[in-house]
Amino acid sequence: MEKKRSKESIFQGIVLAGGKSSRFGDDKALARIDGRALIEIAVDLLDALGLNPVIIANSERDYSFLNRPIHFDRIPEQGPLGGLYTAACLFGSRSLVILSCDMPSVDPDALKLLLKAHDSSKKITLFSIDGQAQPFPGIYEADIAELLLDKIRGGRLSMRRFVHVGVSCTMLPVASDKHIFANINRKEDILKLGGSF
Repeated sequence: MEKKRSKESIFQGIVLAGGKSSRFGDDKALARIDGRALIEIAVDLLDALGLNPVIIANSERDYSFLNRPIHFDRIPEQGPLGGLYTAACLFGSRSLVILSCDMPSVDPDALKLLLKAHDSSKKITLFSIDGQAQPFPGIYEADIAELLLDKIRGGRLSMRRFVHVGVSCTMLPVASDKHIFANINRKEDILKLGGSF
């Protein structure tokens, strides 16, 4: 009988921080809420669940203050799909617990639901709102790397389309607490949460 793997050997925490922040104007990962950078909030959340987070970023960013492993996008300028591809290449035998750095309202309970529901025979586990998959937070099997590369080569970079077409996906409907999926795109978004930049 195959020995059951520990949680640490199955799940790998990933924070995606490679966006251009074009609508925000500055590196939004460094915007602060309650004295902590957005990227720090995401790292701490994964760390609290024992998911040993690493950061996927573009080569222009410096997040060394987090004292976490940082890996740069293997194929630059491909958005979240490119960051997910990089993570899948790095951790080929893992289930990737993916957070984007701009969703400060995600809480431990939401991630625990994903972890409990994930079945590695399905490639993706996500939340859905009104039938629409929410790409993040989510769990992605790393063995989808080739499929991701195919989408990148074809210029098909939409995460929402990727999770709706041609991928085996478990979706957990969300009836309440939809606010956890709010992400920071503009400076007014961070100000509404009492943050600063």
